[in-house]
Amino acid sequence: MLVDVTEEQLGWWAEELAIFLGDFDHLFARPEPREVFADLVEGLLSDLRRKNAWTMSARAGHVTPSRIQKFLNAASWSADALLDELRGYVAEHLGDPVGSLVLDDTQVRKKGTKSVGVAPQHCGVTGDVRNCQVMVMLTY
Repeated sequence: MLVDVTEEQLGWWAEELAIFLGDFDHLFARPEPREVFADLVEGLLSDLRRKNAWTMSARAGHVTPSRIQKFLNAASWSADALLDELRGYVAEHLGDPVGSLVLDDTQVRKKGTKSVGVAPQHCGVTGDVRNCQVMVMLTY
């Protein structure tokens, strides 16, 4: 589904995203992880065809993916604390007393072995054990 979006709406969304991401600044001890976190989230929300460290780094203006890789592998921050903050935000801003969450898994057949989670495993698409990637989907 294509939606017409104005430049004004894009600007408003960018401002709102910056405010939202700023709410997580206290989880990072230094400015660089804060910046890379924002680059990573913006990359994941972007229209990039492939979302990996290389493509998201290029989108953010980085020469190599090392900043994103260091953030994910070696920077000092707590994924649990981030999830706690995000859970609180969702409950406060997006929660609805009659809303419901749907949790499901989705499988995609894969030929290679380089993507995260790819392994010979039960694949619901084919009904047997195949090389596939399993993703957890959460819909509100």
